Amino acid sequence: EGLTMKQVAQLTPSFSMRLLNFIQDAMPLRLKQVHIVKQPFIFNIVWKVFQPFVKDKLKSRLHFHGYDLKSLHKHMDPEFLPENYGGTKPKINYTSKEWYPAIKSVEKRIAEWNTWGWRK
Repeated sequence: EGLTMKQVAQLTPSFSMRLLNFIQDAMPLRLKQVHIVKQPFIFNIVWKVFQPFVKDKLKSRLHFHGYDLKSLHKHMDPEFLPENYGGTKPKINYTSKEWYPAIKSVEKRIAEWNTWGWRK
């Protein structure tokens, strides 16, 4: 939801492959599950192009739900999801100016998280 053709045009094959290599081989984060929700039709086309390059381990952790929120609810209790995703929490407005204060309120915690792990 909200993905535009202008954004898709930025996903050149070389950039997309670099991003995929980073996610699979270099990102200092363990992905247990990734849930793609309300993806537009164009996303599905882009996914089909890059799917052969995605390792089986990552493929098994990707879940595409589209607009089938009951499918999402098999993995996540609606009690913890916002209204936009069929949950009971308040609706999230991704274009809202409320995002900045929300992130700012946990800035110290994020800074602390960034001190964990490997350092140069």
